[in-house]
Amino acid sequence: MADGWVPPSEPIEWDIAIPTDDVSIARRRRTLAPIQVLTDIERTKSSLDGDFWSRYDLFTVALAVIDQVALAMGISAGRTWDETVEYAVAQATRQVPDGTPEQWRVVAERVVVSLVTTDVETVPYLVHAAGGATWLAQRFRLLYAQASPEGGEHLRASEQAINIFIDALDLDIEAAQIANEAQLRALIGRGAIESAVAIARHARYRSIQLQERVRRIVADTLIDPDAHDWADDVPVVLDTALRHVAERLTAETELLDAVADRRGDVTDAARLASANQLVEILRECRHRHNELHSHLIGARGRLREALDDRFARPAGAAHLANIGSDLLDPYLLRPTDQAAAIAPRLLATVGGIAARWWPSLATLVDELCAAAREPGQGDEIEEPQFDESAERAWWESYEDTVDAMLDGVEEPIRLSQMLARVDEIAAAAQDDEGEPLDPSVLAAATVHAAHRAWTTRLAGRANGERVLLAVDTGNALDTNKIRSADLLLVPATVTADIDAPQPAAARAATPDLPWQSDGASDHPDDLEPDNLEAELAG
Repeated sequence: MADGWVPPSEPIEWDIAIPTDDVSIARRRRTLAPIQVLTDIERTKSSLDGDFWSRYDLFTVALAVIDQVALAMGISAGRTWDETVEYAVAQATRQVPDGTPEQWRVVAERVVVSLVTTDVETVPYLVHAAGGATWLAQRFRLLYAQASPEGGEHLRASEQAINIFIDALDLDIEAAQIANEAQLRALIGRGAIESAVAIARHARYRSIQLQERVRRIVADTLIDPDAHDWADDVPVVLDTALRHVAERLTAETELLDAVADRRGDVTDAARLASANQLVEILRECRHRHNELHSHLIGARGRLREALDDRFARPAGAAHLANIGSDLLDPYLLRPTDQAAAIAPRLLATVGGIAARWWPSLATLVDELCAAAREPGQGDEIEEPQFDESAERAWWESYEDTVDAMLDGVEEPIRLSQMLARVDEIAAAAQDDEGEPLDPSVLAAATVHAAHRAWTTRLAGRANGERVLLAVDTGNALDTNKIRSADLLLVPATVTADIDAPQPAAARAATPDLPWQSDGASDHPDDLEPDNLEAELAG
């Protein structure tokens, strides 16, 4: 013991105080506020209809739903409502396997509806400022629906919801992610793959949180360019985020290479599965950082688009606004007497009929008295030109084959006999491409040709011309592919010229024969020979 040192006669009093007005305490209070919503979901289940609610842990189901929605989030993607409900149904099924599907769906919809609300949760908290203690309101939403570019909706998790999973009660996102990567390097170097997986999961949530923060800034800017300070604050955030993303991409590539080297030496199946899971998580983080990098590069372009949209509108024109947060929320928070006083004006302004814009009287008179406009000639219509193709149609090969079959008929033959030879003829014949004919198509073409011979046109045929006639025998032909009358095909030869039918005008100019005159008999046998000679002589 050193000389001159005298022990105190009384113990030193340790006067250490942690002030409740510290900024970090207030930040922790705001970060813990979302847990109150999850607690209310579990606490109020006893007041719901049904005696099965006590068997389900709604708090756990809600945590699982938030986790899945957060992991599926991208810049413009996420889980849909139906996908989220189905996942909650699966979680309820795991908790109570002997329940009914109706119970599982009721539990799932109860949890999802409680998390995805259009109302903003408000949790009061106390802060100590220079003017004394003041109550403020923490406003947040755990999950919310957002329109997707495809026209549907997907769910997103807020920063407050993500904080539940990473214990980020008082941490900077960038600093926390750098610390996580340092831990990952140390754990991978020591071969502690299982512990590295847990750290990688935390790093993944940090990436999601940073991505959501930047996306929110850009989305607010498109609605109102003045929603954030683009002169000082936002450029710093974007530059920091870009630098952070570039460093993270480099670090994640190095971590992936290190895990790949270590994975080759792992022989235990459990550790190998953990290593594969770690690689998958790191690849997902790298994909998110690539997506975030592209979004950051286009952020300033989104600001210019919003400003161009504002400058393109005349002064006093309507601007983009959120009806809920900009109009209804401030109105509903006012006292009843103030709200009642401005209600008629609010309805007249928002729901009233817009006043029509009328031109000046001089302009209106000039337009009404102006001469009628001559209709224009219009555009000239060019007739389409179609090139005649020299290629034959596919069915012409079948028609040529059927014509050859019918031309070869030298004696009466039934249609069923011709159809029996179709398979053999189809195999021997070829189309224009050198392929064998289809027997079914050839049989159908044969039936159609035979029925055309049933109504053969004789008018206009010359002496000696060969024709093929079809006669209905009363027999039917019914197979799996063909159902038709079994016609009898008879070859014949025209023995005299058959004149073509005369036009109607020529028939009217032809004089009536004696038996066709008015008052004469309708049949030539009823005429007397003397009368016939007299009629012809006259």
